[in-house]
Amino acid sequence: MTLRGITKRQGYLWTGLFGIVLSAGYFAAAAELPLGTMDEPGARLFPILVDALLLIASLACVREALMSPDMKGKLDFPVGADAKRLGGLVLLLLAYFCAMPWAGFLLSSLAFATLLVRLLSASGWFRCIVYGVLITALTWLFFIYFLKVPMPSGVIYF
Repeated sequence: MTLRGITKRQGYLWTGLFGIVLSAGYFAAAAELPLGTMDEPGARLFPILVDALLLIASLACVREALMSPDMKGKLDFPVGADAKRLGGLVLLLLAYFCAMPWAGFLLSSLAFATLLVRLLSASGWFRCIVYGVLITALTWLFFIYFLKVPMPSGVIYF
């Protein structure tokens, strides 16, 4: 079996194109949310801002791939402990997005934040749980309380 690498130019180009397609899908999903008013922004405001940033970054990535003359090097993929952390992050994100509709925002975010801190640091479980609670609380305050973004409630209701 032979391994096929990709050049930096190809990596930048495919990443930018994937981001543009993802941005279009994200915009289509956000279009169904209420926009609100200037006094009380609706749930669509944050996705539109995130979508604009994603689109700008994706277009910059494509531009970099097309305009840079010296992108002939190969991309290095993580190996060893770095590959395990990257794989763990991908699995955590998949589990988080799958768990949120039935477990709700609070439980799934608490589990995700705690496990992410544990994965990326050498901290003990108690410290990871404290950080997970803080991250979840700040996220809840920002998105649900201030921006009034509706999130899945799951088994815990407020």
